[in-house]
Amino acid sequence: MSTAIENNNSLEQNKKLVEQFITLTWQQGRFNLAKNLVRRDFKYHVSLLNQPLEYDMAAKVMQNIRDSMEDFEVMREDIIAEGNRVVTQSSFCGTLVKPMFGFKPSANVVTFSAVSFWEVKKGLILSSNTLLDTAELIRQMNHESNSLAIDIEKLNPR
Repeated sequence: MSTAIENNNSLEQNKKLVEQFITLTWQQGRFNLAKNLVRRDFKYHVSLLNQPLEYDMAAKVMQNIRDSMEDFEVMREDIIAEGNRVVTQSSFCGTLVKPMFGFKPSANVVTFSAVSFWEVKKGLILSSNTLLDTAELIRQMNHESNSLAIDIEKLNPR
């Protein structure tokens, strides 16, 4: 019986850890504080990139997205945990005021969804893999090009 309770507590702790990370990064932009929730070998992968990112570059990508949208908001719609894995479904909403993913600014409010797969190890986040619903974003923005991407070089000036 106690093993089941311990397992449930661990699952709840993992969910709270991921929720706290989402709140600090996506909702509040407090990246230095959120860095305490991830392992040093943390990797972030998003479907628009062909490479995983370390935390500092991931924070730049998240900040760039936050800066590109006025009235930016993230709504976490679902969270599920099993073992050392957590899955979240979220929606991102705002008005695009700066170019993002190859889209030009628009007066329209856009909403797009993401599903993220998180791995937790020893009480810290080891990785996050995020799949974005780019098809819905293309539809809302009446985008003609299918070449959506994040230009990491622009985020990391040397």
